[in-house]
Amino acid sequence: MDINEFLEGSSLTGRQAVVIFFTFLLLIIVSALILILFSDFFQQLIS
Repeated sequence: MDINEFLEGSSLTGRQAVVIFFTFLLLIIVSALILILFSDFFQQLIS
């Protein structure tokens, strides 16, 4: 399946939708954790 067909959603199955949703959710959570862990480092870069 081509990536464009996959992301178009017309032939998206429930399992594929769940996988995409939780992958996106996991990406957001990991990004937030990285920002929290390195917030002191980022503040030192600014000041």
